[in-house]
Amino acid sequence: MKLSQAIKKRYSCRSYSPKKVSKKIILELLELANQAPSAGNQQNRQFIVITNKNNRKYLSQMNNQTQLKEAPVVILATAKLSQQTTANYLKSLEKWGMTINGKTPAKFKLTNAFKKEFIEMKFKWMVSDVAAAVENLMLVAVEKGLSTCWIGIMDFKGVTKRFKLPAGIIPICLVTLGYKKEQPKYQSKRKNIKELVYWETYDKK
Repeated sequence: MKLSQAIKKRYSCRSYSPKKVSKKIILELLELANQAPSAGNQQNRQFIVITNKNNRKYLSQMNNQTQLKEAPVVILATAKLSQQTTANYLKSLEKWGMTINGKTPAKFKLTNAFKKEFIEMKFKWMVSDVAAAVENLMLVAVEKGLSTCWIGIMDFKGVTKRFKLPAGIIPICLVTLGYKKEQPKYQSKRKNIKELVYWETYDKK
C-alpha cells in the first residue's frame, strides 16, 4: 500500500471486533511511531499499552465513548516534560551553527521574557513530538489492516492517577486500536485545501 493510500484510507473507527491484536504487531507499530521527528531528538514521548478490560471500561466511561471499551487495545500517548535548560539549548544551537533572533548563541543575552518563551517552546515541542508519532502509528495501522481513533478528551487528572504517571509525565491523547467491526457509515469530508493555504502571509490566499 502506498503512503498516500494509507492517508486517504485512515478514518476514526468507533466500532471494533473482539479480535485481539498481537503484542508483536503492537510493538512494531510503536517502533515505527517513534521514528517520527522529534525536537532535538529528545524523544520525550512514551506509550502506555492498555488492554485490561476494566481499564478500558474506565476510559470509556469518562466521556461515554464506547470505542474505548470496545477496542481490544488503547494507547495512552504521554509526553515527558523536557528538562533542557536555556543554557543547554544555546549550546545546541551553537553546535548546529544556528542563530537566535539573528544573533549567535554566544552573543545572545538571556532575558526573563525569553526564559518564559522558552518554557512555552518546550511545551509546543512536547505536543508536536507526540502528535507526529501518533500519526505514524495510525498510518502503519492502516497498512496492517487495523483501525484507530484519535481521542483528545479525557479526565487528565484521573488518567494520571489511574495509570500511575509520575510527575513530569503528561497525558496527551488516547488512540484506540483494533480490527473494525463494520465498514464506516460515512467518512468525514475535508475542506478544500484552498481554504487552508496562504502564500507568504496570512492575508494572501
